Formats: sequence, structure tokens, C-alpha cells
Amino acid sequence: MPNSLLNRVGGAARRLLFGEPAVSKTIRGTGNLFQAEGARLSNVELDIVGDRNRITIGEGCIFYNLKFHIRGSNHVIEIGKNCRFTRSGLIWLEDDGCTLTIGQGTTMVDATLAVTEPGSRIAIGEECMFANDIDVRCGDSHAILDAASGKRINYAEDVTIGRHVWIAAHTVILKGVTIGENSVIASGAIVTRSCDPGSILAGNPAKVIRSGISWQRERILKSE
Repeated sequence: MPNSLLNRVGGAARRLLFGEPAVSKTIRGTGNLFQAEGARLSNVELDIVGDRNRITIGEGCIFYNLKFHIRGSNHVIEIGKNCRFTRSGLIWLEDDGCTLTIGQGTTMVDATLAVTEPGSRIAIGEECMFANDIDVRCGDSHAILDAASGKRINYAEDVTIGRHVWIAAHTVILKGVTIGENSVIASGAIVTRSCDPGSILAGNPAKVIRSGISWQRERILKSE
């Protein structure tokens, strides 16, 4: 690991990197920064090729089996306090200058978050709840061309997921989507269009099936 990175890693993060098998690392480049003060990390992998990339993990976060795959330079990953990946996850950034933000208190069982193409962004709000087998991506990874002109027609578009959004299992969120706060995305949905706050989306492609809702993590049982 380059000395420039070592000099910028805090004491707790340094212990995680070198004192116990919590974080493995393959890093090629200079000026990369990893901060995880007060976080509990188990089997976390840093796979970085590039310069001046920054990963900041908030206090109280608990991550299991999470991989950071970064290619390119000047990427920023900011994860707020008390977030969780409870089973596994993949955070994938490519090209240059991409941003991923996750608000505090957000939990994920198993999710892939992919930010590709220069300057692209995925923003996830506070207190969200992601189930397993979730795929969020702001690009298509490969170019689709107009046959007549030869011009590309599928450039990346940012994704924004508002505060307190519940995303059920086996769901895909695609480029250009904004999901309003307090919304619920049903299991198996393929989301290609944005929705207002307090919506339930379901289907492929997902459509709004109910509006004016909110939700909470705790079940409310029927009264006797």
C-alpha cells in the first residue's frame, strides 16, 4: 500500500487494515483515503485502482462481506452513522469523479450499488431499508448506439432514493430514477421511472399502485 494512503488512515482504521483480518486490501494508486473510525467491519475488501479516491464510513456502522471495487480517480463514497450491510454487498465505482452517499441509519441485507461514467451519482437517504438481492445502478455499463447515426443513446443518469424508503427483495433500480421519501418498492420490481413521496411501486416495469402511504420497521398486529 502506498505510504500516502498509510499516512492518512486513522488509528482505528489502521488497526482494522493491519491488526486483524477485518479488511483485506488491494490498492494501486496514490492519495487514496479510507476512514472507518468507530465502525465494525468483518470480511470487508478494498479493491482500488486509481488515485485520490475517498471512502468515509460513519461511526457505529456494521458491515459484513462488503466489497469496494473502485476503478478510476477522484471518487467519493460517504456512508453515514449506524448503517449496516448484514449479509453482503458490492459497491462498484468506475471511470472518474463518481459519488455514492448513504444516509445514516440505512440498513441493507444484500445489495449491489454501481456508479459508473464520469461525474455520476447515487444518493440514498437516511433510515432506508433494503432487503436482499437489490441492484441499484445509474448506468447500463455498455454503450447502445443509434444505428443510423452511430451516436450513443444510453448515457448514465443519477439515481436518488429519498429518506425512509423500503426496498423489498429482488428489486432493480435503474438510471435516472428518483424515489420519493416514505415510499415502498415491492418485491421483484424493476424501477425505471420516478415516483412521488409516499408511493408503493410494483411490477415490471414498476408502476405506482397506491399513494399517500408511509411505513415502519415494526409490525403492528391486529387488535384482539
